[in-house]
Amino acid sequence: MQTNQKITQLLSQNYMPNISILGNYLSNRFTSILDIDNGTNFIVSDNILFSFKDHNNNRWLTVVESFHKNGKEYFPTVGDLYTFENGKKYNFTTKEEIVEMAIAYFSKHIAII
Repeated sequence: MQTNQKITQLLSQNYMPNISILGNYLSNRFTSILDIDNGTNFIVSDNILFSFKDHNNNRWLTVVESFHKNGKEYFPTVGDLYTFENGKKYNFTTKEEIVEMAIAYFSKHIAII
């Protein structure tokens, strides 16, 4: 199954009440799914930036050209890990890996009808 199909399927499930979906992947530029109990989330923005954040505030992102943090500019590549003074970790990886992480997490929260 292609990545876009996996995302569409992930965001069209009937989830338990603790899972909230904002946006529609097929028609919006920004779509997210959030576990309101612990803050775990998956975000797709402009079908370019993909992000998954776990309940420990670790974040996996697709590679961006650069980003600014604490007054410095960083130029990440796939496999890079940045840990900042506040303990937050930013891991850079592929959108396919991020989608698989989101599927693995949120599939545990599908409501049984």
